[in-house]
Amino acid sequence: MPRQYVGIVPDAEWRALFHAHLDRADEFRVHMPDGDGQLSYGRAQFMALPGVEVRPWSGMRDALEIAGSLTPAARDLFVRMEPSIESFDPEHKLWDYELLQDGDVILSIGDYHDLQVDVPS
Repeated sequence: MPRQYVGIVPDAEWRALFHAHLDRADEFRVHMPDGDGQLSYGRAQFMALPGVEVRPWSGMRDALEIAGSLTPAARDLFVRMEPSIESFDPEHKLWDYELLQDGDVILSIGDYHDLQVDVPS
């Protein structure tokens, strides 16, 4: 399914989009540098989830991807970490992630707020 760039949207629209896609998704991928710093927010929490896979990420040098099933604990983590796309503190927001359904990316965030969502055919 193709994705469409949406960018920053008002928080009410963001929450509706986010929750609709979170409800459909069955797995996630979170990307961050392999080290401490502002872009690594959420690393410890996602790595602590049972059954996650940690591997190098080709999207950035010295970066990693944390991937796993979208369990209730993972969903709760996303809900707590992603309350806003409109206004946020970069030190307390995920930098780059994808939500997937049946192996297809249905929502992605890059650079904190570059939102792309799937477009039904």
